[in-house]
Amino acid sequence: MGRREQGAAAGEVGRVERKLKMIGKMKSVAVLGDKRLEIAWDDGVGALVDLSEIIEAHKALAPLKKKNEFARVALSSDGWSVEWPSGIDFGAEQLRRWADEQAGEIMRVSDFRAWMDEHRLTQEAAAQALGLSRRMIAYYLSGEKPIPKTVMLATEGWAAREEA
Repeated sequence: MGRREQGAAAGEVGRVERKLKMIGKMKSVAVLGDKRLEIAWDDGVGALVDLSEIIEAHKALAPLKKKNEFARVALSSDGWSVEWPSGIDFGAEQLRRWADEQAGEIMRVSDFRAWMDEHRLTQEAAAQALGLSRRMIAYYLSGEKPIPKTVMLATEGWAAREEA
């Protein structure tokens, strides 16, 4: 999570820097099939994002069910969102989160909550099971912080141990 500042003497406590994954602007967006976007970010990452479930789940996104409206997606002038003439837009960070979830790089909040419910875990019990703080569990459940792949794998391992 952190690293020692270069040049710190042995035994000396170095300054700890957190490595934050910064989501950058988008460089391009293209429609790829039904309700899917191909997006490229300025950090070199490219991904497919399937919006079909998201569009189906939210009434306010009904205009995007129309193929001709969905096809009119455009990158905003500043590159921080994609937008449609109907006034709907999605930000770069949210689109990156969906892309990472769909690629299996991070865990969906609903899957994390389902794991807790299935095993009848409180936030405190989930924190103990995973070796995390209760506060971090709360961040994950609220969607404030993405659930990393390591936590996703830990939930699977914990469940397998419990079932064995």
